[in-house]
Amino acid sequence: MSKLSERIETYSSISDYKLMSKLPIVICINGANFSKATQLLDKPYCIKFAECMSSTMLQLCSFVEGVVFSYQHNDEIIVIARNDQHVDTGIWYNGNIQKICSIVSSATTMFFHLCSMAKSLNMSGDPIFTSQVFTVPNISEACNTIIYKQQQNFHTSIQSACLYNLLNNHDKNTIKDMLAGLNVDDKIHLLEQECGVKYGDYPLSFRRGVAAYKVPKIIDGVMKPKWSVNNELTIFTKDQNFLSNIMHSGSDIFRG
Repeated sequence: MSKLSERIETYSSISDYKLMSKLPIVICINGANFSKATQLLDKPYCIKFAECMSSTMLQLCSFVEGVVFSYQHNDEIIVIARNDQHVDTGIWYNGNIQKICSIVSSATTMFFHLCSMAKSLNMSGDPIFTSQVFTVPNISEACNTIIYKQQQNFHTSIQSACLYNLLNNHDKNTIKDMLAGLNVDDKIHLLEQECGVKYGDYPLSFRRGVAAYKVPKIIDGVMKPKWSVNNELTIFTKDQNFLSNIMHSGSDIFRG
């Protein structure tokens, strides 16, 4: 190897960070500048956009190696993958952070673009996704990551519902003052009193998010796990066994 190639390879290797193996992997994918890209869509909830995000999440489950669970809300998708099921199980792309982030961002952008084209989704410009990857210490913390994301969605969906409904009668500065200091219950009450809109009337997928995981199904007399999308999620803090069972076994229990 020449001195030049050796020097260039050194520059590259310095930033060649890798994930620790045998730990749950969390990949967070977000739409880049989606407040502008989705400005022509129905707000706060667009059925076509929700379907495209859900479809993109489902495709990622088959694309990313070792996925056991995925959760989607708004323009974010969180993927949980494992590589500790067997001593010989390897980590995807050898745990190379730059490779994982770049290929996941590219794949998500492609999956979403194809779906949005098929559904004639009126995006303002070309959708682009960014991604972040990290590990958590154990499966319990992987579950807590999803719980946190669902709680985050609960607050942002209420905020979004208030904002876009109040815009019919108020400007943004006035709305900002109206919402300042209000708790969740206050915002839900304000939404109903000011706009005649009940937060509970929005789809569960908007209020609680959407998940994808494997569900055992009987096919030709044989039980096989198949990827499935759940649009009617439970509140995870009230049913933590639901998440834990899937994270540990890789699929939900058989429910007849």
